[in-house]
Amino acid sequence: MSFRGLFVGIDRYASPRIRELSCARRDAVALHALFSDTLGTDAKLLVDNEATAVAIQAEFKRLIACEPDDVVVVAFSGHGTPTHELVAHDTVKENVSETAISLNALAEWFSRIQARLLVCFLDCCFSGGMRAKVLQVEMLPRDFSSTDVALNQMSGNGRLVLTASKANEEAFENMKLRHGLLTYYVMEALRGAEEVRDAGKVNVYRLLEYVTKRVVDGSRELGRLQHPTLRGKIDGELTWPVFKPGPLYRKAFPECRRHTVLWLMNVGVVGLQEPRITVTVYTSKAYLLSATWDPDIKI
Repeated sequence: MSFRGLFVGIDRYASPRIRELSCARRDAVALHALFSDTLGTDAKLLVDNEATAVAIQAEFKRLIACEPDDVVVVAFSGHGTPTHELVAHDTVKENVSETAISLNALAEWFSRIQARLLVCFLDCCFSGGMRAKVLQVEMLPRDFSSTDVALNQMSGNGRLVLTASKANEEAFENMKLRHGLLTYYVMEALRGAEEVRDAGKVNVYRLLEYVTKRVVDGSRELGRLQHPTLRGKIDGELTWPVFKPGPLYRKAFPECRRHTVLWLMNVGVVGLQEPRITVTVYTSKAYLLSATWDPDIKI
């Protein structure tokens, strides 16, 4: 079994008529690094001007050549449209149907990927106002039911599709977290949030449930409503190792320098003799990633 992936994030668009985003590129870079550091390096990252419609299609052709036993992960962060497309870097607002990537095309590409498992994260939306991750297309109807139909065609047995919101809802970036809400909580879960760990591994179904709940709570804190939706199913349980940022992640985010913190506990408080606890943190968000207790400590 091998891991293959495609991670796309677009903040900057060729057309000045398409509103720029702030966190989509960072979403894709972070997920690409985490998956590559943990599962393997056969993954492609396309950001901003690299993420043209032709380039994205070419990468799907690469994924179509995968082996039946492979696991494929696809993540897109950027604008969606009310007419059921993903907006590429070179999408033309006046000709979206010909220059963006339709969900129908995406469903057709998915159907040709022979991997036993395909997981897709879509951190965009297909409805919304100025703050949402959606490209407004004038004079076109919003048929939310057909968005659901297209997304259902992408999913199925062995095909899990997690979207950032319902078809008639907005999806948001959180400037404080510096990520889209969906991507941020996917990353938090992958790194071993307590609710998703199972015998030291990440249970993928628990991950999806965790992300859904946390995104709903996070959007409420912004005074908004955003309900991620999960489509598809897998037979049996699926687990991944707990994801830990490695060389790619540290190179992409040098501000997240690795530190070792030593705590000396007071002997008079707990009756121990200078026990040492080594804690690994990331300074930008102070994520606790690992803790190693001295084997002589008795608790």
